[in-house]
Amino acid sequence: MTEKSAFRRKMLEKRASIDPADRSAADLKILYAVTALPEYLAAETIFCYVSAADEPDTRALMEDALTRGKRVCVPLCASMGVMHAHEITGFADLTAGKYDIPEPKPHCPLIPPEAINFIVVPCVCCDRDGYRLGYGGGFYDRWLEKCSAPSAVLCFERMLVPSVPREAHDRRADILVSDEGSRRTQG
Repeated sequence: MTEKSAFRRKMLEKRASIDPADRSAADLKILYAVTALPEYLAAETIFCYVSAADEPDTRALMEDALTRGKRVCVPLCASMGVMHAHEITGFADLTAGKYDIPEPKPHCPLIPPEAINFIVVPCVCCDRDGYRLGYGGGFYDRWLEKCSAPSAVLCFERMLVPSVPREAHDRRADILVSDEGSRRTQG
């Protein structure tokens, strides 16, 4: 097992140990912080991961976006490292995909990266510079490389680390959002 893989496993265990009541309170604070961002408010089309397991919850955020009349796109992992954005109009447009991660049903339209105005990115953990440790597939690093929209990584404050193991292909998020609020990142 590589050092990065061992660190990922340790961080996943730490995140899984967060008390459910603390997680719910943190999710609400993250929601308020994202929905106050000027980039989110101005966006017509957002690309947002669909939370699974013990990630910061994005369902309320997607509901907020839909209520505001924004287009909401979610990822569909097409092949190793390749991800596409598909528009959903509600949670009925989602189905259980690989590893039980919700993904868009086949009828959901494909949206090109240049149509996206704001990106919400998941992480296992993150550093204050906006570098994130993902799940190891490189999907979001490749997506961020081809999409010019501002990106926000969602991370529980207790999952912030001094430095995330980085490789040359790793991409920094523009904004870090935690249960302590939002901050612009520096690279």
